[in-house]
Amino acid sequence: MQSICRNTLVSAYSYLRFSSPDQRAGDSIRRQTSLAIAYAEEFGLKLDEHLTYRDFGISGFRGENASSGRLGDFLTAVSAGLVPVGSVLLVENLDRLSRDSALHAQNLLTQIVLAGVSVVTLSDRRTYSVEELRRDPMGLIFALINFIRANEESELKSSRAKANWVAKRSTALAKPLTAKCPVWLMLDKGSGKFVEVHDRVQAVRRIFNLVDEGKTFTAIAETLNREKAPTPQANIAWTRHAVSTIVGFSAVVGTYVPHYQAFENGRSVRRPLKPIPNYYPSIVTDEQFARAQACRMAAYTSGRSTVGYLLQNLAKCAICNQWMKIVRRAENGPSMVCAAAVAGMADHYKEFPYLPIDAILRQTLPEILSSFSYESARYGTSTRLITAQNGVDRARRAIKDRGQSSRGIEAMDHARSTLVAAEEEMRDAAENYESRPSVAAIRQVSTALECLADGVLTVRSALLVNRALVTMFSDAKITGTPAILEMREVGGFVHQLPIHSAPKLT
Repeated sequence: MQSICRNTLVSAYSYLRFSSPDQRAGDSIRRQTSLAIAYAEEFGLKLDEHLTYRDFGISGFRGENASSGRLGDFLTAVSAGLVPVGSVLLVENLDRLSRDSALHAQNLLTQIVLAGVSVVTLSDRRTYSVEELRRDPMGLIFALINFIRANEESELKSSRAKANWVAKRSTALAKPLTAKCPVWLMLDKGSGKFVEVHDRVQAVRRIFNLVDEGKTFTAIAETLNREKAPTPQANIAWTRHAVSTIVGFSAVVGTYVPHYQAFENGRSVRRPLKPIPNYYPSIVTDEQFARAQACRMAAYTSGRSTVGYLLQNLAKCAICNQWMKIVRRAENGPSMVCAAAVAGMADHYKEFPYLPIDAILRQTLPEILSSFSYESARYGTSTRLITAQNGVDRARRAIKDRGQSSRGIEAMDHARSTLVAAEEEMRDAAENYESRPSVAAIRQVSTALECLADGVLTVRSALLVNRALVTMFSDAKITGTPAILEMREVGGFVHQLPIHSAPKLT
């Protein structure tokens, strides 16, 4: 194990992170600070007290400290040269650096080390630097295993939090779980019960009455805007989507659907729990709600046999960044239009005929999908890797024990051969863990390629292609003159596809 040379005056920075504000009242900050000061004094480091990076109440479980916290600032400072090459970042343990998925956490460590900054874990005095890892590459495997264990511990805590939330459900019928509620209600602190906000309740009932009259969601939105009915969000007009959301919201009949945050395949997702009926005051009847659901489903499926919209939940307006929607009865056939402009909230109404866009997508997507670089799986089975690490540890202990005994050269050679084999097994396990592609992404892209190869896209096959695109791309925008469809991959790379017969964007 290499330590920082005590004869060289090196700048050191302390990174303190704890994932709960409750720890602030405890011993966490004192303990981490004391360890950093003691190490700096022992090895003659210059501890920069002014640039100590602290993330109070930010969790490393989902990488929040690396993206939005002060660790992100530290990485920026390193990249900008504000933190000198050769400096040292002091952390209590590697899990203080990140409890994110193992691949992301190790990538974070690699970024810091390759920038010329050494990372020292104060609990075990282990140094991670270019020189040390070149001398002992197994240090990377050691770090990876630590990140895996830290992430799995956080997974366990997340599961326990879900269990606690489920336990709270039994009290929900007696009193509200939280003050959060639909916009047409509010929590009366005196009685501890939800009460109606009269004008907002009237707006919701107006929506359901208009649905019963056979009005479309677009017509209902226009009516509410004319009548200046209170909107769900201040300064945002009623839209077809807002009306549809309320029509499908079971809270109008008093049902509450709690959710919990799950961490699956390296991503944070919201998962529903069992609905709680009669949690809120009901403001429409069950019969009226059921009739509205039938209308909502009819509105969703009507007209969909004519065109499959490949850019659903992907295309955004290049001017205001709102969603683009398909207007099926446009002058030039089905066209993409800014949803804000359709709702009268913006004055840049422009129709982009969808068929030329659909044609260029079908022409270019097979090549784009075939060359797409899959993101490695963010989370995977770690048993083999941990077992391999244990094998290496046993082999090293065996060599140490034989070195202190009088046993012969043959026994020592056998121990060394065992160590070499154990290290090779660990490398294989680590490579398998790191290189395994996302099964879901591969399946989606493979299915999309099959659909595109058929030549004719049905509504269902267009939906399958769309699912792959939403996974791969963050957005799609129409820009420039002549018009170009810019499709931005999740990783940042932009594909520019020229569109023929599109209007000028002004």
